[in-house]
Amino acid sequence: MSGSFTVSTVKENNKKTILQYLYKQKKATPLMIHKETGLSRPTIAQILKELLQEDVLRINGLADSTGGRKANLYEYYALKKVAIGVEIVADHFELVAVDLCGGLLKYEKRWLNFSMEDSYLDQACRSIRQFIDSLELDKERILGVGIAIQALISSDGSRIIYGKILDCDGLDIREFSKRISYPCRFNHDAESVANVELWNDPSLINAIYFNVRDDVSGAMIIDRKYFQDGPYKSGIFEHMTIVPNGRPCYCGKKGCVNAYCSLRGLLKNQEDIQSFFRKLRGGSQTCQKRWMKYLKYWAVAIDNLHMTINSHIILGGLLSRYLTEEDIAYLHQLVREVSAFPVEERFIEVSRYGDFPACIGAALPYVQEYLREQME
Repeated sequence: MSGSFTVSTVKENNKKTILQYLYKQKKATPLMIHKETGLSRPTIAQILKELLQEDVLRINGLADSTGGRKANLYEYYALKKVAIGVEIVADHFELVAVDLCGGLLKYEKRWLNFSMEDSYLDQACRSIRQFIDSLELDKERILGVGIAIQALISSDGSRIIYGKILDCDGLDIREFSKRISYPCRFNHDAESVANVELWNDPSLINAIYFNVRDDVSGAMIIDRKYFQDGPYKSGIFEHMTIVPNGRPCYCGKKGCVNAYCSLRGLLKNQEDIQSFFRKLRGGSQTCQKRWMKYLKYWAVAIDNLHMTINSHIILGGLLSRYLTEEDIAYLHQLVREVSAFPVEERFIEVSRYGDFPACIGAALPYVQEYLREQME
């Protein structure tokens, strides 16, 4: 019995070793796998045969010949499973389908004003089902639907605990799963965009991530995971007070980071971000003064957080598309001016994935869970 168990375990570990290598390498011949893993050629041949039968791998072309018969190139079959991501905002929602390598298969945007009414839920879920149907995949190939939303989410992703921006307190994920007929879960919007950052940057270990749009949201990353201590997951530091008795915030307090550092805090009524930055970069003194004042508020917020947790700060969201190296250098200077202690290192960064929809990050947890089950 123990011998049988040992043989089975070794075989399973060998299979995972080959899968991990092919996933990272993208394409490889049996000889390449042998050289990298040290597994015997017969073992590799048998496992590749089984993985082909299980539709986990595909043969995709032939390697260049160095003399003799050309070897097959094996690749990980990223389309075996697909995850769906949705981001819901006040006047529209966005949808994506991603494969097991995080590749974007399809993207759509649908205009629909959010509400808690059945009419909205029916129409939104009908659109999500139509989007999934358009992929023309068997039902079992869909891992699930991740829904990014700017609200505080229960730790299991099943319920909105606090959703003042969309007025969606208490919204239950079952309202979606029963209409879509796939597994569903909510994802905090900042964690969704930070997921894309983590997925694409294996060197990112610890960071405080800001998703800066009309409102600000944030996520705290520790050891590549979101800090969780209680129901609010990775924190709500966008509601730290930086100006006592200052501007009102939607949360009911005054002087929050969100009231000053969001795009609402920067832009005037009816002003769009493109026109503001066009005037700013064009030399407008009025916009320059407003921008410098805005960055000073950011400096106070960043210094407060950096004094508590000595980690990198990543500025993401819509704002990140417009930030320059000069802006970040000036922001570092402002932080040094307000800090009680010397701050020499550069720890503020601009997200490299600000143009990626948050709905991609909402889909990725399903992919990550599947890969862990398959390869770890």
